[in-house]
Amino acid sequence: MLRRLPAQWILMAPGLLILIFFFLLPVGQLLLFSFFHTTPDGLMEKTFVLEQYFAFFKDPHYLMILWRTIVIGVTVSVICLILGYCLAYGVARSNPKNKYLLLLLIALPLLTSAVIRNFGWIVILGRKGLINQVLMNIGLIDKPLDLLYTSTGVVIAMVHVLLPFMVLVLYSVLDGMDRNLESAAANLGASPSKVFWFVTLPLSLPGIVAGTLLVFSISISFYITPALIGGPRVQVMATEIYNQTIHLMNWPFASALAVILLVTVFIITSLYNRALSRSSSQGAGII
Repeated sequence: MLRRLPAQWILMAPGLLILIFFFLLPVGQLLLFSFFHTTPDGLMEKTFVLEQYFAFFKDPHYLMILWRTIVIGVTVSVICLILGYCLAYGVARSNPKNKYLLLLLIALPLLTSAVIRNFGWIVILGRKGLINQVLMNIGLIDKPLDLLYTSTGVVIAMVHVLLPFMVLVLYSVLDGMDRNLESAAANLGASPSKVFWFVTLPLSLPGIVAGTLLVFSISISFYITPALIGGPRVQVMATEIYNQTIHLMNWPFASALAVILLVTVFIITSLYNRALSRSSSQGAGII
């Protein structure tokens, strides 16, 4: 029977099986749970109802949590894109002898647990942390800033955690770019800024799309950093799902939250990908 199957299907079979058993089936189970009814005793009743979704969209508290999650995800993605592009461009254009050392330094934080890195940010962002002490010593502030247990602190720590992913994705595209195209544009009289905007940036667009989608998908569902840095004052969808599952044991509502988060990520990433594809095609037509 295996001989009758095309070779590509045989090669894809292990990955497809992993995708089905560890992603599609759990997501399908969550989708099924989200339509169950929760009895006053906290038990799940197997009935097809929409009360979990009505409870979410009728409550401004949960809508604010969803909005805060989206804002944090977009902010982290934009900051990582700006910082990551500059860093990846510098590494891609650096001396080949130093390139691998720089890549090692960028990937080195990934070898450390995210929990440990977030505990480090708790020390740095605290009222007696490094940032407040430095700002107070140089006279910029009179009293410590509230950076811990705020959305700002969550964004700062999350950018530190996710920046290497953005850099590595962008570096792979920038390093594989044909440098002769930039040289040809410069020889035709284009300034360095025009070479970047009309040659380098459009050619690196696949890396920008992949990097931002990767960082946004991770940040919008991240749990460790909001739980440790944000605490109970900065609730996001991931922490609320954990609270509904572990503390309140409300599995149907937690499943509905997970489905809403998954659909939100899918809609935003699809719109973002379509907008960038349309703008790149229009830009190519202008050029």
